[in-house]
Amino acid sequence: MSIFDITSHNSLRRGLDYYESKRVSRLTKINDSDYEAIVCNSEKHEYHVCFNTKHPRKSTCTCPHAEGRMIICKHKVAVFFQIFPHEVKMFKEVIDAQEREAELLYQFHLKKQRERYEEVKAYVDQLPLETLKETLIDYIMSQYDEEDDFTALY
Repeated sequence: MSIFDITSHNSLRRGLDYYESKRVSRLTKINDSDYEAIVCNSEKHEYHVCFNTKHPRKSTCTCPHAEGRMIICKHKVAVFFQIFPHEVKMFKEVIDAQEREAELLYQFHLKKQRERYEEVKAYVDQLPLETLKETLIDYIMSQYDEEDDFTALY
């Protein structure tokens, strides 16, 4: 199990920011799998993190978001990157690949939407004006319940 599998994308991103801006201080190795650290947030609050490399979910943080819960917050992620700095490159490569894939998917959907728009426009352009008026009236009527006041239309 990787830390990347057990935390949110937002916590990973923010944890990387905390790591890169050197907000992890006093990292101390307790034993083969346990570390203690202090992580400062942007308001200079210090949070105490006890990080277990074998069982990251059992790690603790004194921040309000994680306190008493088995979640991986941004402070724990920052400590993880401090312990395993080689993971930063891999994480950035994964994020870059995900962002490229998301952009390609967005462009694909945008193209499909544009194609549908052009198809609908071509169809509507060939309709007689009377058909368009009737269709518009039917659409407006479908937007109101029987008890709605239609005086706003006049």
